[in-house]
Amino acid sequence: MKSLFVYVLSAFCAVSIGFDSARADSYQLDDQHTSVVFAINHLGYSYCYGMFGKYSGKFEYDAKNPTKASFQFTIDAASLDTKSVKRDEHLRGPDFFNVKQFPDIKFVSKKVAVDGTNLNVTGDLTVHGVTKEIVLPLVYLGAGPAPDNKQHLGFMGKTTIKRSDFDMKAYLPHVGDDVSLMLSFEGIR
Repeated sequence: MKSLFVYVLSAFCAVSIGFDSARADSYQLDDQHTSVVFAINHLGYSYCYGMFGKYSGKFEYDAKNPTKASFQFTIDAASLDTKSVKRDEHLRGPDFFNVKQFPDIKFVSKKVAVDGTNLNVTGDLTVHGVTKEIVLPLVYLGAGPAPDNKQHLGFMGKTTIKRSDFDMKAYLPHVGDDVSLMLSFEGIR
């Protein structure tokens, strides 16, 4: 009887350990090591670049089963910075982001497809109060311990959206419709 008890207990522990190792790891977005940069054409003569400075979010990732990954990010729209105070004020206003009415830019993933070590993340992007489905390709950069003795993991990605899809149509076509987005983010487990 004792050996049966030991066998059952050992099997239960093995199954429990297996379940724990099969779960995805949760990461909090490290806003100090995250960047979201945008570029837009101006009159066909140049590109204007800017970035956002305040982010929050979380994601789950299991290297053994990346299709189960999930991502949720929020960007403070008012934190945009194009290195021009006057332009930034205009971009925060009703012609563009209208940050008083729409303070957040959000992305919530719905499904993840795997391409080697890279991911194609389909999710809902909400900008200016409008939600559209986009695909965000992410390149896996790596994971490991950092000087803070915590596990870190990071990705980078690049995609293009049309601002008119998000009801930001001011100054078209002089200010381009296509907005290139480049991002790199790091999470802490």
